Amino acid sequence: MYDFSLILNNDNNMLFDEFTDRYTACIDSYDDEKFNTVMAYYKRIINTLSHPFEIEDILTPFEALAKYKISISIPYVIMTNEIYGLKNILISKMADKNTDIIELFRLFGTINNRIAKIYLNDYVAKLVSINNIRISSLSDLVEKNIISHYESHLIWLTSLAEKIKDEEKSKFVELDHQLCAFGKWLQNDAKQVILNNSKYKAIDNLHQSLHLFAKKIFMQIGTNEHHILITYLEKCELISLSLGTELALVDNILMNKRITKDTLTGALNRHALKSVFESQYELSLATNSSFVLAMCDLDLFKEVNDTHGHVAGDKLLKLFVTTVKQNIRSSDVIVRYGGEEFVIMLPAINKEKGLEVLEKIRGDFQKSSILFNSSKVSTTVSIGMMEIKPTREYKKCFVDEHIIIADQKLYMAKESGRNRIEVC
Repeated sequence: MYDFSLILNNDNNMLFDEFTDRYTACIDSYDDEKFNTVMAYYKRIINTLSHPFEIEDILTPFEALAKYKISISIPYVIMTNEIYGLKNILISKMADKNTDIIELFRLFGTINNRIAKIYLNDYVAKLVSINNIRISSLSDLVEKNIISHYESHLIWLTSLAEKIKDEEKSKFVELDHQLCAFGKWLQNDAKQVILNNSKYKAIDNLHQSLHLFAKKIFMQIGTNEHHILITYLEKCELISLSLGTELALVDNILMNKRITKDTLTGALNRHALKSVFESQYELSLATNSSFVLAMCDLDLFKEVNDTHGHVAGDKLLKLFVTTVKQNIRSSDVIVRYGGEEFVIMLPAINKEKGLEVLEKIRGDFQKSSILFNSSKVSTTVSIGMMEIKPTREYKKCFVDEHIIIADQKLYMAKESGRNRIEVC
């Protein structure tokens, strides 16, 4: 039985107001209904604290509040900040009365641990679910290179999460980074495939870090330190996604070498667009990353052909592809869509960074020219761009739907004066 009634002097409203003012800044983002619901939980909690109570009397409303916050996507860190905020207010009141605060520390330690377990179980369930989608995405890939080995580590991560939820150490996942299925491949065949030494080291370091946190998780299971397990599992998921992104970029490099090129410009052939887009979509879904799709069209290209001839026009097409390749990574993709139209795909990049790359391409191409029949010939490029972050499994219609959107932005760029980028 706990009793803080003498400390609080039954002044529930003052305690509630102080708590609200100091520790619920996040409530500004709630709508009225969510705000009222959260405040109702805290009023119940503070009322419980103001009278003699047993441990379950206080744990029950805290658990209900945690489940509600999870349902409205309030992160664990905000929930714990509020718990410790309430504890700090109580400590300050106890200090004024020279009261022993050890009992209060124990109480709030129990509360925080119970809340952490609820959040941990929810996180594990969501991670297992999304990992199953990621694994399914990789299984659906038409062409698989080294990314298929990432699938084995997604299965490993799913098993790790389930062991955490069950608090089970027996038959644990492989903790040695050299002995798991991915590690064995990385130590042997991968060296012949990932020819870039710095890229190989980056992947190897990520993999070692992943197993390091798995070892820390193993040591924490059974200690009831659920908040630590949340942190370590989040680290594992983030590292796993980074590992998948690195592998996907290497996969793209191999694909660029393998796919048939347009004989004039050296860009990928349009026939490869659907399979390339599908692969990029599935890989982005599996690694929880976004990619950029851009439609590019050389401005007033017909006038170049009419004035200087098709040979000059062909040279400008090749100049554009050369300019693009000078500004993109070997894992990025340029496809000749038809005539003077090109599609650029930039994997594992957000809208802001993608726009920087495309703006550099646009600016450099504007400054460049060819020498033809003693005349300098040049033009500019208009671009329609969109960021794609997959949230659902791939459908064949997706490539056409996204190309249409990017093409609409390209049309806007043309209508707005050309030599510009319009972003979706």
